[in-house]
Amino acid sequence: MYQKEIKQGNENIIFHSIYFTEDSFSIPDLTKITNMTFPTVKRVVNEFLEKDIIVEWTLSTGGVGRRAVKYKYNPDFCYSIGVSINEEKIKFVLINTIGKIFQSKIIDTQNENFISFLTKNLKDFIKEIDEKFLTKVIGVGISIPGIYNKEDHFLEFNNTDRYEATVIKEIEKDIKLPIWVENEANMSILAEAIINKYKDLEDFTVINISNKVTCSTFHKFGNKSEDYFFKASRVHHMIVDYENQKKVGDCISFKVLKNEILKAFPKLDSLEDFFSNKTYRESKKGKEILNKYLTYMGIILKNLLFTYNPKKLIICGDLSQFGSYLLDDVLNIVYEKNHIFYRGKETIIFSDFKGSSSIIGAALFPIVDNLM
Repeated sequence: MYQKEIKQGNENIIFHSIYFTEDSFSIPDLTKITNMTFPTVKRVVNEFLEKDIIVEWTLSTGGVGRRAVKYKYNPDFCYSIGVSINEEKIKFVLINTIGKIFQSKIIDTQNENFISFLTKNLKDFIKEIDEKFLTKVIGVGISIPGIYNKEDHFLEFNNTDRYEATVIKEIEKDIKLPIWVENEANMSILAEAIINKYKDLEDFTVINISNKVTCSTFHKFGNKSEDYFFKASRVHHMIVDYENQKKVGDCISFKVLKNEILKAFPKLDSLEDFFSNKTYRESKKGKEILNKYLTYMGIILKNLLFTYNPKKLIICGDLSQFGSYLLDDVLNIVYEKNHIFYRGKETIIFSDFKGSSSIIGAALFPIVDNLM
């Protein structure tokens, strides 16, 4: 068992090294990066070649004597399915190992048994996947707005229905693929940490603002998957207005903002119509809605900065689609004159994933858990 663990650990370390290397590499390169012996690296490289994880690229040039073979990482050696759930919709994606989406689907939830509904539509999505992808699918990651409590073995696909964790095993048997489940903020942080530009940060915080408001913190203290951890908190239920007993979710959820805007401007079909049109966005009513919303957001972001002191505070979820319209106002509210935060305005940013971070992170989870 010990020898097997060492072998698996070596493979994970080398996989981690090549996954984050965009350039080609040789066995001598990997021995320097990983501090492993040449025979160990060569054995793992040969196994990776057989599994199509890497491909031969070129022969290195220059120097004296035999030239070293160069290799390159193959991001399409396997694929994974991501699922994102809220009370209104279920989203599905198929990605490769670096997050490129090959297939996607969105369905409206129906008023029927949720587990049966989820299983049926997940099976339908899998049936629609091209055979060239399907044979290489290694698992399914599911992002949920509620919690997954591993100690007490229950999970919440939403904030009203709680299920025994054993339902995941039942779905796995039905779809014949392994399943990973996590809170949407943890899934968002995984996407940011693995494939976005914040993968080099040792710690950062994500607030995921969709129909629910969730938060997660990320800490890294090494280069292996077991050398970092992330943990979600139930920000949605925190009270920010004691006089009126308003919770975070009552004030800054995406659903709250969307409902207020569409109620005030009934001619609009979507928030995109509101934000892209100054006539609506800069109208008296539009400013009133945004000022109230951003004031509450400022309070919540300040509390997160004081609590976690992160190197980055990344705003993810559905709201991040409109970050370019909101960022300056958010920063002005949070970083008022003579603020006492340790870091400056560069700390707060909106995610580049434009609302897809949690489902991308969900799809990455099987890959990360299996191979890093």
